[in-house]
Amino acid sequence: MLTVGIDVGGTFTDVFVRDTDRDGWIVHKVPSTPPAFGDGFMRGLTEAVATAGAAPESVHRVVHGTTVATNCILTQSGARLGFLLTEGCRDILYIGIGWRPKMYDLDMDPVEPLFLAPRRRSLEVIERLDYEGNVLTPLDEDNLRQVAKTLVEEHGVEVFVVCLLHSYANPQHERRCREILNEMYPDVPVTLSSDVLPRRREYRRLVVSGFDGYVKPVVTNYLNELVDKLAAASVRAPLHVMQSHGGVGGVENVIERPVGTVLSGLAAGVIGAANVGASAGFPDCISLDMGGTSTDVALIRAGQPLITNEGSFEDYPLNVPMIDVRTIGAGGSSIAHVDEGGALKVGPESAGANPGPACYGRGGKQPTVTDASLVLGYLNPETFAGGLDIDVELSRKAIENEIAEPLGMSLLEAALGMHAIVNSNMAQTLRLVSIKRGHDPRDFVLIPFGGAGPLQGGRLAENASIHRILVPPTPGVLSAMGLMLAPIQHEALASFEIPATEVTLEKLQQMFAPLDEQNSRKMTNDGVDSSASTTEYFAEIRYVGQSHQLEVSMGSSLNADSAQNALDLFNSAHLATYNHNDPGAACEFVMLRSVHSKEPEEKSLLEPKSDDGTAEPPFTKRQICLSADTGYEDVPIYQRADLPVGFELAGPAIVEQADTTTLIYRDHAARVDEYGNLVIDLPR
Repeated sequence: MLTVGIDVGGTFTDVFVRDTDRDGWIVHKVPSTPPAFGDGFMRGLTEAVATAGAAPESVHRVVHGTTVATNCILTQSGARLGFLLTEGCRDILYIGIGWRPKMYDLDMDPVEPLFLAPRRRSLEVIERLDYEGNVLTPLDEDNLRQVAKTLVEEHGVEVFVVCLLHSYANPQHERRCREILNEMYPDVPVTLSSDVLPRRREYRRLVVSGFDGYVKPVVTNYLNELVDKLAAASVRAPLHVMQSHGGVGGVENVIERPVGTVLSGLAAGVIGAANVGASAGFPDCISLDMGGTSTDVALIRAGQPLITNEGSFEDYPLNVPMIDVRTIGAGGSSIAHVDEGGALKVGPESAGANPGPACYGRGGKQPTVTDASLVLGYLNPETFAGGLDIDVELSRKAIENEIAEPLGMSLLEAALGMHAIVNSNMAQTLRLVSIKRGHDPRDFVLIPFGGAGPLQGGRLAENASIHRILVPPTPGVLSAMGLMLAPIQHEALASFEIPATEVTLEKLQQMFAPLDEQNSRKMTNDGVDSSASTTEYFAEIRYVGQSHQLEVSMGSSLNADSAQNALDLFNSAHLATYNHNDPGAACEFVMLRSVHSKEPEEKSLLEPKSDDGTAEPPFTKRQICLSADTGYEDVPIYQRADLPVGFELAGPAIVEQADTTTLIYRDHAARVDEYGNLVIDLPR
């Protein structure tokens, strides 16, 4: 039987196939096929299954990581929305929250996602609830019908988004709106904010609900087409889709709330890194996925990625449970330039795949990090980029003309400076996910993956004071592997304000009951029996008077001590996060969250192997430059496939493989562990 993980990116589609009968796995990569990503998906699946020597009927599970929702938002190609808002609240989207990511930028563009709908498609509905959900003004159904008619017949909206004030406390008005809208326009989907994000703060709720409606038709059509393509190819296995919180769900459930897939692609890589780290004995690690355009960083504690309820996407608030991933515009194709003040900058602008780095010879004149790596000798021009024609001389000219000459430095100094800048930028992001969260990066292992991660990992770890690096056996397809290891998972939440002194066991059971019921229904839709799933409860708590809160776990079952235990954890978390707490102060519970999960059959895809002995693997030599003072020097170049378990090597050295290159710096020591990971120790 085969389990297949397929991660579809903008450039490549990665396939990871696990053959449970033969106890082995296959990695396959094909070009992605935008905008018809489903074609690349099916090609990758059928070719990988054929390579495994199996029939399509032998596939019993397909797990998919997708960027369809992500690209839909980035390219602003979603549905034509119509917002229905409480009377007097028409301008919520345009007022925003007054947040400025660049405080002193006087020419800053609006940070609100105004592309979701112009003001003429944001109309008011006569109704009003108070903050406890009590009806102040009943819903005027005649008014609603007139508003709906205007949106459809005059503005041609394709999706209704209903976001009424305080609907998190009482969804009855929003649900009645849906009933009426479905009666009037059964072919127009309806998104309710009380379904998507039943939380306070109407601007954030509106944005998340807007994104949900914006991507709904695109995601729905894409997934339904995939289901049809799989059936036509005789693949009868269920299709599960990775969600932003690190769990997977069936197509029916994902279509209900497609905004949950916005960070689908990022989540899979973190799940893969967490599993590789835990298998190797390093449950506390930091994952670093560095590709051509950006780098995604996440912190993993005790084998579990950290989850946030207050995330963002492209500076827009995306307050749904998601793996806490921070993205920086730093990758192999990041462009270096000298700014008006004479300072060297790298990124966030990217050369992308076309024209790409200067070395591609496609007309790109601006130097990139990849060009610097070639000039420094870190990359093999004959094998880099899958055998693409690489011209190192173009890299040299670009760096000399754009960086070295304007700054009055040598070619090597300029190339090393580009690396230093990009590593410094990424190190700041590493500190953001660790130190800002109350964690010491020295206690974590860095897991770099993606095409460029292992090349930069050594110097980056030095900058962030990390003492150990783990490079997985297949870092270029770790996201596809992570898909196979993600649990089937669903969650539900509810908002309120309850003094901690009033939170009893009976109250908790009463509040969690409808959340568990929602999750059980979704798990059943995915073919999971309730007895086969596990439950974990969470609570958001704050001190009375605060406007923000911290989430803590309440465990897998509730008892008379659950509330007090949660308060103790909250006080500890507050101390770790903000360096102070007040255990005697009054607290209040503001949100409860229930999570139902079923772990996959595969706990790990890496099998331990015995020591292969001390035979010296073959190597070649190449000149590389680690310092402008020492210039070029000969270093050994190993092929990853030739390194036996137990083999040790000291830097400087380079390890090459089809999907990435690992640079081991001077004074760094590497060894191949029993799982085939390359473990690199830095001096302390």
